[in-house]
Order: sequence, then C-alpha cells, then structure tokens
Amino acid sequence: MKKILLISNYFTPCTLTPSQRITFWARNMHRLGYFPTVITRDWTSETRSHQDTKRPLGDKVRHEVFDTHEVYYLPFRPGILDKAYLTFGESALRPLFLVAKLVDVFLARFTLNFTSFANFLPFIKEHLQERNFHSAIISGEPFYLFRIGYSLKKDFGLNWIADYRDDWSTNELQMEKSGGVVRKWIAQVESDYEKKWVGTADSVISVSQVYTDRIARFLDKKGYTIENGFEEELLTLKFQPLFQEFTIIYSGVLYPSQDLSTILGALQLAKNADVPFRLLFLGAGYDVKERRRIEEMVPMELKPYVEVTERLPREDALVELQKSHAFLAMAYGSMKGIPSSKLYEYMALGKPVVLCPSDRDIMEKMLAEAGLGFPANSATACFEQIQQIRGLYNTRKVGELKDYSKSKIAKYSRFSQLQQIREVLGD
Repeated sequence: MKKILLISNYFTPCTLTPSQRITFWARNMHRLGYFPTVITRDWTSETRSHQDTKRPLGDKVRHEVFDTHEVYYLPFRPGILDKAYLTFGESALRPLFLVAKLVDVFLARFTLNFTSFANFLPFIKEHLQERNFHSAIISGEPFYLFRIGYSLKKDFGLNWIADYRDDWSTNELQMEKSGGVVRKWIAQVESDYEKKWVGTADSVISVSQVYTDRIARFLDKKGYTIENGFEEELLTLKFQPLFQEFTIIYSGVLYPSQDLSTILGALQLAKNADVPFRLLFLGAGYDVKERRRIEEMVPMELKPYVEVTERLPREDALVELQKSHAFLAMAYGSMKGIPSSKLYEYMALGKPVVLCPSDRDIMEKMLAEAGLGFPANSATACFEQIQQIRGLYNTRKVGELKDYSKSKIAKYSRFSQLQQIREVLGD
C-alpha cells in the first residue's frame, strides 16, 4: 500500500463536523490502496462549546495503530490567539482579542511557534527523517496548517495537496462580516500567505465545484471537487418513533447571513391557523452569538414552540434527527454554490427538507434531484410547504420520498466521493 500523510486539526474522537470528513478518509483509504498516517491534536469527545476546543489537553503523544491507518495525537496547548479567545473572546474586552489576532497574523509570516499547533511541524519533520510518504494531504481550516505543507515541500520535497473544507481568503461568508480597516488588512495578509504557501502544493481539493473553481483560479492550481457526502450507515439506522408534536429540526450552528424571519413567519402563520409546529435548533447553542440572535428574533408568543439546544454527542443528535418530521435548511444570504454539510446528512436520513429561504442554486437542485426538497421564499409559501409535508404524513405517503431518494443519492456517499482521491494523487 502507498503511504499517505494526513494532517488535520480535527479527527475522532472529536465529534465536530470538520472531523467527519478526514476521519472517514483515514478509515477508508485502504480500500483504494493507501495506508494513511494521521497527524492531529489531542481531542476528547466531550466538546460542548467553542471554548472547549481552546482548552489545553493531553500531556504526551498518543500513537494508535489500526489495520487501516495509524494516528498520532499531539498534546494541545493553546497559542496566543486561543488563549486570548478564552480570556477575552466573548466578553466586553473583545478588542484585546482582536489585538491578539493582529499579532498572530503578523507572526505567522515567520513561524507557527506561537500558534496552537506549534508542535506539528517539529514532530512531522522528525517523522520524515525515518519514513517516506507518497504524498501529504493537509486539511484546512485552520488554514495556517498549509504553512506546514510549504515547509515540507521546501525542506523535504514532499508533494502535498491542500484540502479546503471552505475557501480561505476568497470566502464570501467571511467577507460578509463587518470589521473595517483591520479586517481588510488581515484579509490581505492572509491572501498573501495563501498564495505563497499553497503555491507550493501540487493541487487543491474543495467540497463544491464553485469553491474549487474559485480557489483554483485564485492560486492558478489544478482543482478537484470531493464533496463532503454522507456515511452509508445513515441509510440503515435503527428506527426511532416520531415526536408527538410535528417537529422541524435545523441541525448545527447558524451563520449570520442565514435569515430566520421566513421560517419564523411561517410558524406565526401556523399558530394563527391553530396548527403550530415545534422548531428545534439542534446544537445551535454551540455558538453563543447565534444562540442569542435566535432567541432575540423569536417573538414572545412563539417562544413555547422554539427550542435551541447545546451541542449533543453525534449518536444522540442522530436519534433526535430521526424523530423529527422534517428538516430545515436555509440559504446563506445571496451567496451561491454552498452545499451545507448537513444537507448530505438530511438526504441520507430521507426526510422532507424545508428549504426556507431557498438558495435557488445548488441546495435546491440537490434536494429536487433527491425528491426531498420543499423550497420557499416567503412565510406564506413556507407555511404551505409545511402543510404539504403534514399531508404526506397524514396519508402515509412520506415513506415514498425516502424510497425514491435512496436511488438518487448514492453518488453523494462519502466513499463514492473519496474514490476521486486516486486522480488527485496521480494514480
């Protein structure tokens, strides 16, 4: 088998969404003739808040070996930016966190020694003294990990591929945020870093064709699209009875660009018509700011129907998702080409998806192809779509959607997507 080096900040037992992609790759690349060695930070499965990801963990390198791959877990020590976040990030002293961000960005030009992954490069360099690898795949974010690829290419001539779960300095979600002169300066500096560091990569991978094309043009690199996809075991989960109340679930955190007014307007219409539904934001409490935004937007009379939970262990979250009647997906403002990772999970679970508001783009197209989409761009239309879904349950026809979708979504399985890695690695 060809030996591949996988470098990622996120990996199991971390249960955050970014860990799922690279964990699946590590466990399944042997089916394609590769044996991955994973370099990651230490993790615990008990990650309930953003702050939990910044706290020190582990006191020595852990090495786990499997028939399919091996993993080195490096002790985690927060760098200046993560220390500043823990101290100032969500308080009135947040401007001090922004000062730390400026220092962090400046120092990254010269070294990663002040970051939370300062121990990655020395460990990997020592490892490369003893072993040879076909290639390295480095998964971002954090995108500063790409500096490791730059160093490995320069010092060892190791071919590497940059795997973007999101794009970096070309990221529209980030560019939408306010921040004035300071944010623009940081964006320009990071744009220079991206061109310099990833300029040494053989190619880039991203999760949607729009992302891939944009990154490849920016860097003048060959780009490949490997979508996040879904794990095939989601198709055969143990049956769970539905909630007694008609329940719609949004899974995961929200972005500031996602508009809640349409779904809340539909809930108001449903209440007025004496057919209210339960709206559950599963795990959205992970992001303190977005939890606050949801709670502030919900009118007092609708609060009994809206719930925001903390982040749950994945197994528990899947049970909740199976018990729901429908899922909620939302466009990212006016931005196109963003297939939310939760969308693949929704499709695998085979329930109706209220897309409200619709992106009129890739999400609407994917859901229509799977026969699971109920798009709407007004409160009235959203309410009507929800009523249509209720009708499917009342007439016991909702199961037909799942049966139909299974034949349409096979290409979105994680392994089906992973098979493209052969072309990426030149095999």
